[in-house]
Amino acid sequence: MTPKFSSQTVALIIGVLALLWVLSGLITAPDKKTKGVGKTSETVKRDVLSKVRVSDLRAENFAYTITVTGRSKADRHVEVKSETSGMIDEILVDKGAVVKAGDILARLEIRDRQARLDETRQRVSQREIEFNAAQSLENKGFNSRIKLAEARADLEMARTELKQAQIDLNKREIKAPFDGIINERPAEIGDFLSVGDPVFSIVDLDPLKISAFIAERDIQDLTIGSVAHAEFLNGKSLSGTVSFIALAAQEQARTFEIEISIPNTDFQMKEGFTATVKIPVAQRAAYKISPSILSLDEAGKIGLKIIDQGNTVKFMPVRILADEGTHMRVDGLPANTRLIIVGQEFVMDGQVVDPVSDETAKAAP
Repeated sequence: MTPKFSSQTVALIIGVLALLWVLSGLITAPDKKTKGVGKTSETVKRDVLSKVRVSDLRAENFAYTITVTGRSKADRHVEVKSETSGMIDEILVDKGAVVKAGDILARLEIRDRQARLDETRQRVSQREIEFNAAQSLENKGFNSRIKLAEARADLEMARTELKQAQIDLNKREIKAPFDGIINERPAEIGDFLSVGDPVFSIVDLDPLKISAFIAERDIQDLTIGSVAHAEFLNGKSLSGTVSFIALAAQEQARTFEIEISIPNTDFQMKEGFTATVKIPVAQRAAYKISPSILSLDEAGKIGLKIIDQGNTVKFMPVRILADEGTHMRVDGLPANTRLIIVGQEFVMDGQVVDPVSDETAKAAP
């Protein structure tokens, strides 16, 4: 059976609870008049500012080396094409053959080329006799200058035809345009070639070229002739020089193409090999830092957070010169730098902080 309470009893209970609630507030509420007693203004300020640990950095001389990845390619790569029409009568070299400039690679059938050459040679002889006779008559006054001019024109035309016939006969011999290696041979004996049909593909691998792309920040450090070292995936290392630097950057990547020329007289290194290219440049002032303190700004730039004389945080973009595993070498910082080494992830650019020297923090018990 549910107990019943009178209205006076309920009112009394509510009143007691309300009184207890008010008294609890008076007991636990902080005394605003005594808040902060015993603390100096400097202590209050330090309670508000974020604490960071800083270290004074000094630049060191550093032998900077530009390191990029590149791919090897032939110095020249040419398709040798037929300069005249005809059937292939001989093929003198095969794929992989090493050839010298001027070597005969294949011959087309002679057909009527020799006959046309002999005919035009005889025509030249005939035109020379006619011209000499016309000139003799003109000197004696028995011939007009017009007849002499016609004889001279006929002689010149015959000589031109003779030259063309000789060139056409010579074109039946397909020759190597430069020293290199036969890389492809799409034609076979008996194939009929038209003018412009490919017969051989020749590559020149000496010197071997390595194409790489250099960042905008590094391109000013390079010059034609700069020494470069290439390390290939097969373990072989070769040295060469910078032979080409692009004058314009690629639109998308904003990088500049360079080429390294490396002697390759034995043709051991092929086209398409991957290589790590290292190009030493002049020494420069750099800072040694731990990779863990690097930060990114809102634009995604890599940098470090430092503090100025007013203990204000400033984000400084830096350039990574070298990654040496446990530490990095960077530049782009002021001469006298107080670098935030602990707490940088909790403060932002423009914020005033309470710095603690790294040496002081280490000396504290």
